[in-house]
Amino acid sequence: MDLTRRKLLLGLGTAPLWLSGCVHREDTPLAYLYGPQWVHGAYELYAGKYASLQKSSEEASVQAYSALAQKGVSALDALQTREVPFFVRVDAAESSFGVVRDVPSRLTFTADMTDADRQAAQARWEKAREHIQTDYEDIRRLNWALTTLLGQMQRVRSAIEEGRLEQYGLVRRLSTLAAGEKPPFDLPYQVSVDDYRDVLFLLLERLDDDSKRLVRLESDIVTVGLTARATDSGSASLAANLNKVLLAVVTDGQANTLRAATFPGANDDRMKLLGQGKDLYASIQKTPEYMTWEKHERTKAFDQVGSILKMLDAMTGLKTSVIYQQALDIWRGDADYLSYLKTLVKMLPGGSHVAAVAEQAIALTERARKVAGQIQTGVALAQKAAASGKKLGDVPSAGSMLGLAKDGLLNVGSDFARGKLGKQLAFFKDQRELDQVRGFVADSGLMKGVLPDLATL
Repeated sequence: MDLTRRKLLLGLGTAPLWLSGCVHREDTPLAYLYGPQWVHGAYELYAGKYASLQKSSEEASVQAYSALAQKGVSALDALQTREVPFFVRVDAAESSFGVVRDVPSRLTFTADMTDADRQAAQARWEKAREHIQTDYEDIRRLNWALTTLLGQMQRVRSAIEEGRLEQYGLVRRLSTLAAGEKPPFDLPYQVSVDDYRDVLFLLLERLDDDSKRLVRLESDIVTVGLTARATDSGSASLAANLNKVLLAVVTDGQANTLRAATFPGANDDRMKLLGQGKDLYASIQKTPEYMTWEKHERTKAFDQVGSILKMLDAMTGLKTSVIYQQALDIWRGDADYLSYLKTLVKMLPGGSHVAAVAEQAIALTERARKVAGQIQTGVALAQKAAASGKKLGDVPSAGSMLGLAKDGLLNVGSDFARGKLGKQLAFFKDQRELDQVRGFVADSGLMKGVLPDLATL
């Protein structure tokens, strides 16, 4: 569904029920209906727009999640072993989100290198060159999945911002009705002003409910993007952390079900939703954002439909959205990724599984980082002992050193990762939890999704 601002404003080919301030009266939407049929039809005409967007965005996002679960986690894990720096971030044009790395075409030695340094550099270079074709295919798939999520996040955030302005339009129309002004079009036969007013209240509640579901969808996408980023050279966290986030996303998705775009049938439900719409009307009226919008309306800034469209572009563009800019910062900034995780938690809806996973990761990461230095020293000593074939007293193995993290599993699988222990994010308490989550993901629908052919990407 092409959910442009113009279509949102003009309402699927007809003027919105709230449109006001035009120089002439509008044509009556669904003029061929009357009485209760018009009331039900008018509600359903406008109630299905965001439900359709949620459905299509969920489908596209789940396909990207499936690609990450089936191929992405292992691909990111493999990239970490190449010892070639790579970064996962949104580009400057905000059009793609993916993996960027620079594999040198030739091996270069410097004068200050020891023989051991040269051997290590040559081994890293050969490893990167050996897997360059496989990595190229993996990176293409990762770039497609992450860019798909970027596109859906942009689409969902734009709809949230536009829905907010639709709410302002409804509040404005309800206010003019309360002041005795007529509806912007002639009401059909057997449809009273009270009937029309009730439809507006119900749509106000509907927009609020749709926004909450879209916010949850958006938060899932942003969390997955950050967790993928955390595997790169800025953190080198376990690629398997993605499994835990993806599992939480699937669980939340089962509860984030679409709401039928039908007129509330049972009288009790309708009265409850009407009450919620009236409460929203009263609260929105008091917000500074609405007051600013209404001031433009009152001063005739919206004399023509073209002026409304221009104002909408100014108010709802993604460039001016605070939430969107925060998401971009999380996805391409160079600060400590733990700070981004803490910012993200403030954006996540309370009570969601994704929020619980993120909050636990903050606690685990903070505990793990307190002893990261000890882990790094212990791993180095264990490696030295293994390389020399000697026993260094009671120096623990790399695996047991993880116990010092106090229930925080860190990545020590490569030199790349071991050099970033103080920057990593910890999502798992221990190996047992990691294995359990892997099992749950393996049994989930994410592993059954059909992935696009690489030739089509």
